[in-house]
Amino acid sequence: MDQQSFDKLVGDVSKHFATPEALLAEESLTRDQKVALLRQWEYDLHLLQVATEENMTGDAPPGANAEKIRQVHAAAETLGAELDSEGSGAAKTGAVIKEEKPKKVSSAH
Repeated sequence: MDQQSFDKLVGDVSKHFATPEALLAEESLTRDQKVALLRQWEYDLHLLQVATEENMTGDAPPGANAEKIRQVHAAAETLGAELDSEGSGAAKTGAVIKEEKPKKVSSAH
């Protein structure tokens, strides 16, 4: 997928995909793009959770964001992304989908 189209998706992942499984099924996205979108979706959901806790939103049923976060994490694991269960990001987000580090290539001697 070209960068401009990808940037539109990042702006509001849940607007473009009903479920994390639908995102996984999107064939025009690379694996890295899918991981990036799942990471963004996780961040957005954590922000919604914080807003709900602070009575700033009332349209999501109790537990809906937590369940969607679990689905996002499961989708990320399907792609082989590393999860950090002790992670916490900015703004109390508790982000756990980690950036992937490039794997070192070892040469046999």
